[in-house]
Order: sequence, then structure tokens, then C-alpha cells
Amino acid sequence: MSWEMKERLDAKLDKEARGLKFVVAPTNVTFVIKVDFDSKVEKAAMADPLLRKDFDDAGQDTIERFVEFVGLKMKSTDQQVVKLVDQNKLAEAAAMKARMNSDIEQMRGSAQQFGVQQVQRAWTDLGKKKKEYTKYKIKIVVTISAAAAGLATSIGLIAATGFSGGASGVIGIVGMINSVVTISKEVVAAGMEVEHAAKTLGVQLKAVEAIFKQTKAGGHANEIVGAVLTKFLGLAQPSIKGCDEWMGKCTNKLNGLEIKNHGLAKNIQSLINAMPELETKFMAVAEKRLKSHPSAKAPGQVTVVRKQFHKAVDAAEAKIKDASKDLLKQIDRFKVAQKSVDELTKRVQVIKGFRGGAYRILDNALLATDLLLSPLSGNALVSGAANIAMSVAPLAATLAIDRITKVALEGTLLE
Repeated sequence: MSWEMKERLDAKLDKEARGLKFVVAPTNVTFVIKVDFDSKVEKAAMADPLLRKDFDDAGQDTIERFVEFVGLKMKSTDQQVVKLVDQNKLAEAAAMKARMNSDIEQMRGSAQQFGVQQVQRAWTDLGKKKKEYTKYKIKIVVTISAAAAGLATSIGLIAATGFSGGASGVIGIVGMINSVVTISKEVVAAGMEVEHAAKTLGVQLKAVEAIFKQTKAGGHANEIVGAVLTKFLGLAQPSIKGCDEWMGKCTNKLNGLEIKNHGLAKNIQSLINAMPELETKFMAVAEKRLKSHPSAKAPGQVTVVRKQFHKAVDAAEAKIKDASKDLLKQIDRFKVAQKSVDELTKRVQVIKGFRGGAYRILDNALLATDLLLSPLSGNALVSGAANIAMSVAPLAATLAIDRITKVALEGTLLE
């Protein structure tokens, strides 16, 4: 049999949120303490009223501290949101919700640990009075259900002085743009790694060829010949094994590049898909506001707002679609590079098969090295991805909700 304390905290948290303009208290928040006793002391402990009171006090103390913290966090967040709303910084105001819940989540974890400590302290203190308790340990579990506070819907319905249509969509789009830029930079780095691996492989292949040609008279007892170590970019010990290792690096780097290109394609497509949704959200708010406007001119301005909205976003949308086309070219370049790596792999496999074998066959296997390496460098694997990043990065500023709103609403009753 266990001792358990369970309490729903919604009412306490709702009380803390009373009078707040925007912040809404978390709901479905339950506090639970469960204590399992050693079977040898369970009956006595469960019948001990002093122990039960001390456990109850420990639980209530934990609850009060948690509720107090959440209350203070909601109040301070509300004050900040009020200021941001007064400044018409709705995107920043909305972001305060995530920060607030992050702090509450940290406090939830701390409160659970604190509750365990408080119950353990009560058990330890009582053990000083009842020595038989000190012989046994208890298992304590404190659980506070996930607490998620919110913001009132009035955040998006600020009085007539503000317009927030599409704000959430823009936040998402800007996040996608940043992701595209980040992944593009990763593609650039990955492309450089592919080129480096391929070039190094080329040097190793040339070195191995030279080694075998220079040592035909001496035989191939030792594949790695120190006589040419300093001839080829200072690479240490060129060998068939080295060629195989660099071939593996080249293949792995190219596989990584493929994965990153797929990620880039996914993000760019998400951007393309998000643009029509942004228009839908923006115009829905504009139409609602214009329909409720007392001026007889208001209904006729829906078309004006839509036209000016396109003026604000069409250039950016076109650049996003151009980035998609550029990515297709990038993928084509990747396919050429992949074909080259496949051919190089076959050559390296041939070389590996002739360790200590006939020189003529080995030499012939190395003849096409330069030709095969050429698609892996100088074919815009790197510059193509860099161009995507440079063309997409400025769009974050272009698609800022304040700018879109200014252009779309200019000269209308919603300005």
C-alpha cells in the first residue's frame, strides 16, 4: 500500500492569471506525490498521523512554490506582451508564449525534485523521533503534469490600430528561409569535402602509378615506396590502401551531400507551399476588417489590398521558385558527380585486385584518372549551393510582416 497525494492545480493557476490581459493559465495540471514504503514498516507508517501530516505539508509547500512561480512568470510575461502589443510587435509578442512555457517547464522539473526532497526530509526528521523508521528507505515519485500556458486570442485581434493578418505564416516562412540558408551553407561545406576527397584520391592514384612504374625492376614486395613520398603534395605513404580509403571518404561525403540536398529540396518546397497559405490568411483578416468597417468604400478595397499584397510578395515568391529551379540543376550536377564516383570506385576496385600483379594491367587501370575526376571539381557543386543561399537569404527581410502590411494596406482604410 502506498501513500499518495493528488491535487488538480487548475483553479490555483487560474486565480494567479486573473486580471491579466493576454496570458491564459495552463489547464489540466495535476500534482501527484506517491510514496512506497518497505513492507516491514508500511503498516506502521501508513497509520502514523504525524507522518501523513508531514507528507501533506511537504506536498502543499511544493504546490505553493510551483503555483507562485508560474503566477509570477505569467504576470511578467503579460507585462512584456502588453508592451509589445502597444508597439504593434505582434510576432515578438507571440514568441513570448514559447519563452514563458520553457521557463514553466524548467520550474516543473525543479518542483518535482523539490517535492521529493521535501518528502524525504519529512521522513528523515520523523526518523529522529522514531528510530525504527531510520532502518528503512522509501521510494518517492513526484509528478506534475505538463503545464502549458497560452496567450489570449485577442493577441491577433488587437484594436483597429493594429493589423496582424498572416503574422504566424510569416514567422513560419522566415524560419523556413533561415533553414534553407543554413542547409545551403552545409551543402557548400559538403561539396568542398567531396572535391577535397576526390582531388586527394587523384593525387594518391598518380602516386601509386608512379610507384609501380618506378619499382617494376624491384618487384612489388612493398607496395608503399618511400622514394616518392615527397613528390605528391607532401602526402604520406601513397598506396593502394590509401586509394581505397580516400575512395571511401569520397563516397561517404557524396552520400552526405545527397542527404543535405534532399533536405534543401524539402525546405524550398515547403516555402513554395507556404506562400499561397500566407495570402489566404492575410486576405481573410483584411476582408473581415474591411467588412466591419463603417465606410462605404471598404468593400471595394478588398481587390486593392489583394493587388498590393502581390506587389509586396510576388518578387520574393519568384525568387523562391528560382531557387527551386537552381536546386534541380544542383541535383543534376550531383548525379554527374555520383556517376564519376561510381566509375572511380570501379577503377579503385581494379587496382585493389592487382596488388603485386601485372604492371601493364595496373597501369592501364590508372589511365583515365584525370578524366574521371573532372566532374567532381569545377562543376558548381559548391558555387551552385552558395548561389541558392545568397539569393534566398535576403527574402527574410523582404517578407517581414511589417513590410508586407505597409505595402498591402497603403492608401486603404486599413493603413
